[in-house]
Amino acid sequence: MALALALSLGASAAVAKPKKPKHSAEHVAAIKKCNEDYNAAIKAANALKGKARSDAKAKARADHKQCIANAPA
Repeated sequence: MALALALSLGASAAVAKPKKPKHSAEHVAAIKKCNEDYNAAIKAANALKGKARSDAKAKARADHKQCIANAPA
């Protein structure tokens, strides 16, 4: 009895969970490029010192956020 109840609850929970929409190939490529550009900018910023480093990292974060926002759906 308990096993049947557990199985039915597990099955109903799996059915109720909505599937995530799959992103387009263009979206995936754009996000990949954004991430690569961001990682390159952070790596370059880490070579700097002091305020220049923090400014470069802040610019990299802002550029990354904007790039993600501009990515096709």
